[in-house]
Amino acid sequence: MTNLILAILDRLQFLFRAMGADYRQLRAIVQVKLMMDNRRSIISLGRSGKQSAEKTNSFTRILGIYVFVGGLISLGMLTRSARELMFFPLTLQFSYIMSLCAMTLISDYSAVILDSSDNQIILPRPVSSRTLWLARIVHITSYLFAIALSLSAVGVLVIGYRFGALAGLFFLALSLLSAVLMVFMTNVFYLILMRFISEEKLREIINYVQIVMAVLFYGGYQLLPRLMDSETMLTEALSHQWWHFAIPPMWMAGAVELVVMPVVDQTHLIYLLLALLMPVGGLWFMNRFLTLDFTQKLSSIDQESRPNQSEQPVGQTESSLVDRLSDWITTTPLERAAFSFTWRITGRDRKFKLKTYPQLGFGLAYVVVMSIQGQRLGNSGFFYLFALYFAGIYVMVAQYQLSISDNYRASWVYGSAPIQKPGDVLSGSLKALIIKLLTPFYILLASYILFRYGTNKAPDVVLAFFNSLIMLISAALLSTRHLPFSVAPDVVKRSNTARGLLIGIILGAVGFSHYGLRLIPYGVPGAIPIAMVLFWFLFRQYRRTGWPQIEME
Repeated sequence: MTNLILAILDRLQFLFRAMGADYRQLRAIVQVKLMMDNRRSIISLGRSGKQSAEKTNSFTRILGIYVFVGGLISLGMLTRSARELMFFPLTLQFSYIMSLCAMTLISDYSAVILDSSDNQIILPRPVSSRTLWLARIVHITSYLFAIALSLSAVGVLVIGYRFGALAGLFFLALSLLSAVLMVFMTNVFYLILMRFISEEKLREIINYVQIVMAVLFYGGYQLLPRLMDSETMLTEALSHQWWHFAIPPMWMAGAVELVVMPVVDQTHLIYLLLALLMPVGGLWFMNRFLTLDFTQKLSSIDQESRPNQSEQPVGQTESSLVDRLSDWITTTPLERAAFSFTWRITGRDRKFKLKTYPQLGFGLAYVVVMSIQGQRLGNSGFFYLFALYFAGIYVMVAQYQLSISDNYRASWVYGSAPIQKPGDVLSGSLKALIIKLLTPFYILLASYILFRYGTNKAPDVVLAFFNSLIMLISAALLSTRHLPFSVAPDVVKRSNTARGLLIGIILGAVGFSHYGLRLIPYGVPGAIPIAMVLFWFLFRQYRRTGWPQIEME
């Protein structure tokens, strides 16, 4: 794949020279970045697998998955509608391509566009800001091109078979332009942000923007199709409205429809112009107006915020909320220290937040979407129980990430400190996770469930909370135990298949037992104290963890 991309760049070098870049430097930078792609884990897929081997072909495997998933969507959407009804299926197809490209770009943005790991090598050399910016854009665009191509591969064959080779090739070209458009739309926001936000706040702001945009893209993609009557859209022609010109997937769908039908009118010509000109014009706009200070911003983005000399020393500041909470809910100094340490690190570690917080947002968005859509499932007695247990399930992702850190080498302090009971460290960290993530997220879910389904569900809400705690502590007991932030990101849990299966069985047993208790008079209220005692017992077992049960990397 690297050789193919470089060969394409060689054919287009005149274009990069015309844009003011040094092509030899650009090619060298892109070549090195492409070589490193297979060594980088993909955040957007929630993966943190072993990527250390030189020939690991993880990206190719991911593209294979995209071909399969995109093929199912293409076969489901593009084969059912007649020629004159293709506008809505094509809109959904391009929406899927754009959404996944945008999600990938947002979640991996720090590791690609704002990657500052090569600053010490590139910035001292005579590399212009335009060359550096274009190299990064070429890198991420080629990455998204591969994703867009894999998602649309089956769709190209379907369109080409049904409506001719020209329509298939045009669909392919617009799929690639969709990736370019997502690069433009996302980069415009971030590059403008880089111009007006101070460097020491930039990474933090971008991190939260990534989380919010990831949730919005996911929620929007899940919600919008469900608000429409898909069956009607697939069997009846969709009349074109003026607001369609504001929705990028409809530009692409209208342009393909022009070739598929074929039809040439003012509406379809506007779609065609928007589909062709907006991606190219967007790149020109960024290259012309938004890259002047890119090198300067990039050189300072890697600098961590330095403490202000006017600030009071930490020891003289008033007790914070974290310290007060740790005093209330912990019982030993070691547990108190682990609670405060975990609370603060999870609030500062950008990668932890990027891998964890979107999962919580996805869960909340999914519950809202399913309850709005589901006239059958949403109103059933099973759905709201399923929604309540989402909190525990998604916080398990945070529990897994709790042991991972880029600064894992600092974990030597655990071995050098006089820690006799490592279980206190584990229990303090788990308490911080429960108070900081599980409880607020569960309160949001429970409030929505009580608002939508009635306050008579309060006993179910209480029992589901303690059952979620039981699931969380059960997963902690059955999984390999690591001290907080002591494991490298590339470490694989190689023997966790059996544990994962056992945890899944426990999750199912807990959920269905709650559903069965609803059929017994006073079964749910009576089970609440039992669940509280069971959680207390399991937590005591977890807190008794000794050094032989701890796995150190």
